[in-house]
Amino acid sequence: ILSNNRLKLFSPSLLQINNLTELSLSNNKLTELPEQLGDLRNVVCLYVSHNMLQSLPRTIGRLTKLRVLDIRYNNMKVLPDSMSELCSLERLQAYCNELERLPEGIGSCSRLKVLRISSNRLASLPVSLGNLALLETLDVHNNKLNHLPDCVCELTGLIELHVGDNDISYFNENISGMTKLQTLKANSNGLQCLPTFIDSIKNLRYLHIRNNNIRTLPETMNNLEHLQVFDAKNNPIHFPPREVWERGLSAIKAYFEEIKRSGSSRSSRLKITVLGAESCGKTSFIHCLTKNCVPEKVQPTIGIEVTRWIPVEDPNMAFILWDHSGNPMYDSTHQFFFSPGSLVFLVVNLAQYQYDDPTSYHTCVGKFVKMLRQFGGESVIQIVGTHADNCNINDISNKSDEIIRNIQADVNAKTKDFDHRINAAREMVELFQRYQKSHNHSEVAPYTSPSPLSPSASEDPVNDVVDLIRKVKVNQPKFLSNVPKVCGKVEMTGIRDFRRILFKLTQDKKRYPTVELFLPKSWLELEKEVKILKEESSVPVIPLQMLVDIAQEKDPQFKDKDIMEALLYLHMTGEVLHFVGIPGLKDYVFVSPTWLIDVIKCVINPSLKYTLQTGSGGDSRMAKTKLASLWQKFNMDTDQYSLLQTLATAFGLWYPEQNGYVVPTLMKPSGMEDAIKNVVTIKDMVPGSEYSQVSYHTLPSNEYQIIMKFVFPSDIPQGLFGRIAVKCRRHASSYTYHSTMCLAAERHGVTITCVNTSTSTGGNCLTVCTRAIKDKLLPMWRMLLAFLNEIEELLSQWQGLLFYRYLVCPHCFLANETAPFHFLGEWYKASITRLPEIVKIACPVARGAVRVHLKLLYPPKTRTSCQHKYQKVRYSW
Repeated sequence: ILSNNRLKLFSPSLLQINNLTELSLSNNKLTELPEQLGDLRNVVCLYVSHNMLQSLPRTIGRLTKLRVLDIRYNNMKVLPDSMSELCSLERLQAYCNELERLPEGIGSCSRLKVLRISSNRLASLPVSLGNLALLETLDVHNNKLNHLPDCVCELTGLIELHVGDNDISYFNENISGMTKLQTLKANSNGLQCLPTFIDSIKNLRYLHIRNNNIRTLPETMNNLEHLQVFDAKNNPIHFPPREVWERGLSAIKAYFEEIKRSGSSRSSRLKITVLGAESCGKTSFIHCLTKNCVPEKVQPTIGIEVTRWIPVEDPNMAFILWDHSGNPMYDSTHQFFFSPGSLVFLVVNLAQYQYDDPTSYHTCVGKFVKMLRQFGGESVIQIVGTHADNCNINDISNKSDEIIRNIQADVNAKTKDFDHRINAAREMVELFQRYQKSHNHSEVAPYTSPSPLSPSASEDPVNDVVDLIRKVKVNQPKFLSNVPKVCGKVEMTGIRDFRRILFKLTQDKKRYPTVELFLPKSWLELEKEVKILKEESSVPVIPLQMLVDIAQEKDPQFKDKDIMEALLYLHMTGEVLHFVGIPGLKDYVFVSPTWLIDVIKCVINPSLKYTLQTGSGGDSRMAKTKLASLWQKFNMDTDQYSLLQTLATAFGLWYPEQNGYVVPTLMKPSGMEDAIKNVVTIKDMVPGSEYSQVSYHTLPSNEYQIIMKFVFPSDIPQGLFGRIAVKCRRHASSYTYHSTMCLAAERHGVTITCVNTSTSTGGNCLTVCTRAIKDKLLPMWRMLLAFLNEIEELLSQWQGLLFYRYLVCPHCFLANETAPFHFLGEWYKASITRLPEIVKIACPVARGAVRVHLKLLYPPKTRTSCQHKYQKVRYSW
């Protein structure tokens, strides 16, 4: 074994060892191997990965006893034809080279079981490949294949097939003969659909098809009895509905089974989200559109108003318009009521909009575009220009053109940025692979996670970054390139034309595939029962069991689990609200979502905000008696009152304190200096080199400190920090929160702070810092992970949000480095196990002179040991 020796030349003395059975020359700097290599007739395993080899010697075919050949990470463009003579070869690893073709005689290697040739430049595969009857694993991902070759489909003994990151648009029928196949990975191709004969692959257990263009799933998927994992993220699937397939394999199977049992019916509906700045004319526009007349008097929208509209032109079609208030205080709550795939009317008052004014563009358009980008969900945005009658023709044209121009420039910039980040992340993966194998475990791969990871999971952290960027890119909203102009005066100029535009849009099945859905009849019958409850009963929330009893009285064969699937669909469409993931709420159903909106509006209210901020003390805290008086008109019973308190905390709207509630949305804006006066631990916990307004203090020798960062290339979502403050309150015994800047908490001698600041590049950074004496390292990790769980849960609700996790090097912090090293914190999302013999790694900034203990970068032992006291609760929105 001569690996990791930086050898540049092959030693001739090796050729004299006639009985040599294993030769390992990996992780050196070899550029060629001698032709005499073929004289080592007894070699069984040959490892020459991570070198700079251009080719293999032509005599390689003489190694007739060779079973394992590892030539990964070299610069080979072709392999010698003599490889077809390797009659004993069982495993060939040739990925991460520059191969443009494989030897035509590769099919003569009749004992080959594993062939890994990913990350090359292969545009085709040799026909003889189909002769490899014993082949069990074939990995050709990240090549240039534009179709799945017939020779692959002839491999009837194949168990694993990886064809991701190619340009394959369909699977041909021959794949149905691969009856032993258990794993099929086809991510990031151009697949348009899954074949109906997919159920012919009866032993399929793992099916990965994320990042494709698949629009429908075949009902035959229900026949795949052994299927355990189905990953179809980032596809424009509309059958089954998004609300079904996004919840996984069990929901998909339940959907198909219920259609088979009860039949299906067409449901035509479209949710329309209406956004815009204050006084832009949203409410008048909706009234003119739905009532076909001008409103006599318009009151500003408080929170949200929901209008259900069934147009006379199409009585079978239903539009549900959600009018969101333009008051900035509601910017943090809009996201609660956004839905994936909805149509968005972004209303702009053309009379108020100032041409060639970036501030005006941000206020009227930009901030809402950013909000929708962060939410993701592939919404379609239609700009609507109002008050056109108050502008001259030239102004209308100039302003409309500028809005579309700015949006298009933003789209182009975002697309370019995503592509750049994906390419950079791919390069990071390769760098990580090369660096980790070519250096000792005690060193650190530059720009990546620390190196002491298990070999099986070494690429997970960086690959997680690639997947995140792809997910964010796919979930970006789409924009329509025109700006219809309307006015709300008697003549309603443009309104009738806009109605025609709307009906034309809904007929575009490619852009709005969810307008017309086929749902199980039992689901639609349950929806009818819910509507009857709304009309005949004044009770806005009922026990879940009551609704189950009503459904089963109507249809005795409607099983409990299928009723739950129907309820989840109705929840996603906004017909009911059923929060299955929130303890205390899962046993109740809000049959009147508008009632819940009205209840919340009583608290998140501009007039109440003014009252609290100008009242005695001005601390923005709401007394318990005040909340009771606000809700008095709803005549709530004790159970309803308790349910709403649970919901408010789960949503991150407010949290209880002594004699009152802290409502982040109602609090006064405060600067960092004001916060520091009340949160003294901030002074000790945040590096002064990064936050100039926070003084720096040396860490005492008897204490540990861990700093985790969430870096957002663009702005942090509105209201996120306030919701973090509410969600994390339950993990601390003492707590201080100040506006949108910082919070501090303490529990059993462990202190933790969260600070929200801007970055030099215009984004945001959320820093979570924990500190304790050294003998409390485990409680320290427990509290940190409890906070991180809450933050991650909230961040997962913004599908279009791009962010990175980092751990600040402890040595760099103590040394007050101006540019501290940041280790990738993707261990939090990846399944990584540390190599047990590694306890310290080198600090790159210190050039290896200082080593950092891994217990300050990774949770001790396993994450589970740190989390058992703080179980992660997943909320269903």
